[in-house]
Amino acid sequence: MALPPAVELRRRNRAALLEQLHRHGPQTRAALTEALELNRSTIGALATDLAESGHLQETTGQSTGSAGRPSTLVACVPRSITVAAVEIRADRLRFALVGLGGEVLERSESALEAGADPIEAVAVITGGTASAAAVASVPGLVDEGAVAHSTELGWIDRDAAAELEAATGREWRVVDTATAAAVGEWSRGDAGEARKLLYLHGGRGLTAGLVIEGRAQRGGSIQLGHIVVEPGGRECVCGLRGCLDAEMEAFGLADGIEDATLAAGMGDAAARDRLRRSGEGLGRALGAVVTATGPDEILFGGWLRELYLSTAAPVRSAFAETTLPHLRSKLRLRTPVLGDEGALIGAAETGFAAVFEEMR
Repeated sequence: MALPPAVELRRRNRAALLEQLHRHGPQTRAALTEALELNRSTIGALATDLAESGHLQETTGQSTGSAGRPSTLVACVPRSITVAAVEIRADRLRFALVGLGGEVLERSESALEAGADPIEAVAVITGGTASAAAVASVPGLVDEGAVAHSTELGWIDRDAAAELEAATGREWRVVDTATAAAVGEWSRGDAGEARKLLYLHGGRGLTAGLVIEGRAQRGGSIQLGHIVVEPGGRECVCGLRGCLDAEMEAFGLADGIEDATLAAGMGDAAARDRLRRSGEGLGRALGAVVTATGPDEILFGGWLRELYLSTAAPVRSAFAETTLPHLRSKLRLRTPVLGDEGALIGAAETGFAAVFEEMR
């Protein structure tokens, strides 16, 4: 049954106000009026309503040093809405309970023994944690909660969302690690100006995630490591030949990128040649992805950060040879600011985006 228009409008405005404060931090009512393009009385009524429901509080801001009292700021109450976020890796799990406004309320990490099932471990690490949403990031190709392929975890066609729900008794959203990191960099890093943000993640296998205005897209999870860059080349574990993972020997670099870059920096010709060839392969694969998706910013995360910093010239050269000029003319290539925290933060922000959408 449809709600009366006035009620629907109020719901949307409540959600918009909470999302504004969640993303941008405490603000004055005047600033909220301008940001949301609502009148002062509407902002006042919404702020009062949300304060009564326990979602917001008003605090005194810092004085600017000029005459007059410090401004009164509207701020989130972190524990009023929480999201449980989990990052699944081959060797460990990371968990965070994140509150409204982005504050990390609880955090833990546990190692995974060889052969251990990460799904069962998630049930243990999250315990009886209550939250408005739960999101897990998984390295690999993810679609609608199912992991089609994960080189790092050795998963093929595994419905991770359904398995997590069965193990924990609650609904889960599942997003790939690269997409989660992209959401994190857009929401809490410095990539918020990018309309289309492409994040490349180096783990035990190479993945990429595309977000548009900070939101994960169906089809935005990309198996970067299984783009063929050398037809007829080395055999890959996936059964194809010449995949980027195989040509770069990505498993080896995942554990040895620091040793390789150090050796190259000390003049080791073999290490330099290996890194150069890896950079060229990455640039060629990147050309295919950019041609298909047309991003305006690319971030190199995981161990690809170190590879890019040491081989930016061959990456850019190979990329230029495989990409139309207009697609790269305004494209920014750089490294992320959140580092290893990006995927966990992004998983939480994916959950908050779903919460705000449900409130509308």
